[in-house]
Amino acid sequence: MRKVFICCCVFLASCSSGSKQVTHGEIDDLKVTPIKMPETDILNLPSYYLTACYKDTTEWMYGYNYRMHALDCYDLRNNRITQLLFQKEGGSAVNRIYGLHVCSPDSIWVFDESQKALLLNDKGEVLRSVLLTEGLVNGQFAIVDRNYAISSADLYYDKIRRSILFCAKDPSTSPASFFVREVFLDSLSAKNYPLQLPADIPNVGEREYPYMGQPNVTFLPDKILYNYPVESHVYVMNRTSGKTRTYDADSNYTKNQAEPSDWKTYADCEKHRVENPHFYEVRYIPDRDMYIRLHVNGHEFDATKDLGELLASKKLYLTVFDNQFSVVGESELASNRYCLFTGWCATSDALLIFVDNPLLKEEKGENLEYDKLEW
Repeated sequence: MRKVFICCCVFLASCSSGSKQVTHGEIDDLKVTPIKMPETDILNLPSYYLTACYKDTTEWMYGYNYRMHALDCYDLRNNRITQLLFQKEGGSAVNRIYGLHVCSPDSIWVFDESQKALLLNDKGEVLRSVLLTEGLVNGQFAIVDRNYAISSADLYYDKIRRSILFCAKDPSTSPASFFVREVFLDSLSAKNYPLQLPADIPNVGEREYPYMGQPNVTFLPDKILYNYPVESHVYVMNRTSGKTRTYDADSNYTKNQAEPSDWKTYADCEKHRVENPHFYEVRYIPDRDMYIRLHVNGHEFDATKDLGELLASKKLYLTVFDNQFSVVGESELASNRYCLFTGWCATSDALLIFVDNPLLKEEKGENLEYDKLEW
C-alpha cells in the first residue's frame, strides 16, 4: 500500500509541475542485507572509492587502499581478506592509481599518476606498461578516475581484441568534446570513438558546470555505456557499428538536469555541487542481465553548516534497468548511512554499498561493513 501511495504522490506532483507522467514505480522486492566483514590483521579501509569485481569459483572485490597504497582483496563468499601491496620503487613501481580492471587474480590492470596502464601479477610485479597519452594531440588528455564530485570513467581491457579502452577529452573543439580511445597492445595503433554530447547541454565540458563537466564511462565487450553527471539520459554505443542510442532515464524523485553556474570562486563551485543532483555511472549486473545507476539529489545550501555534512546528508537513489535499458524501478535508499563518495561496487548479482557516512548514528567499527542490495 505504501508503494502505491508514493507512486500516486509522485504522479500528482509531475502533473502539477507540467512535466511528463511517471512511467515507473519503485523497485519490486528490493532486499537489503547488512554484512560485516570479520576482524583482520590487515589495515583495511571502512569504504573504498575505487573498486572492481572478479568472479571465478568465488566472488572477489578489489578495493584501492590509498592509505596503504595497496589493493585489499575480499573473498565475498567466504568473508576473507588479503592484501596486495604496490611497490613504490624500482621497475615495478606503481604510483597512486585512478583506474582498476581485474582480469584475474594474476592479471590486474591499473592506471596510475604516470598516465600509464600497468599490468600486474598477483605479486604486484609489473608485466606490461603502456603510456596512454601517446598519440593524444591538441591538449587532449585521458580521463580515467572515480571521483564523486566529477565523474567515474573506467579503464577496460578487451581480452579478445587485446586492447585497452579509456575516455579522453578534447578541449580544442568548440564546445569541448569527448571520445573513447582504444589502444591495441600488439601494434600500439589506436581507434577513437566520439561520444555524443547531451542535446540540451552541448557545452557540458565548458566552465558552466563546475566539477560535473565530463562523462561517466563503463565498458562491456560489445558496448560503451556512458552518461553525464549533469543529466539523467543514458547513452549506449555499439562498439561494432559505432552507433549510439539515447535512453530516457528520468528520476521520479529529483531534478533531471543540473543548473548552469556563473561561478567565480571555489565557494561558488561547492554551492553548485550541493544544490544540484549528480548522476553516477551505469553498471551491468551480469547474472541478472540488468543495469543499475545511482544518483544523489540537490538540496538547499546553508552557509552556516559544514560542507561535509551538507554533502553527506544528500539522499541516494537506485535506478534499475532491464536489458533493453528500460527503467523497471527506482527507490530511495537509507539516509545518512552510505558512503556517497563512489562507495559502492557492482558484483555479478548484486550491488554492494559501503556503510560509512559521517552522519551515521549507530556505532560502527573500523572493519568493512556493506549492504548487499538484491531484487
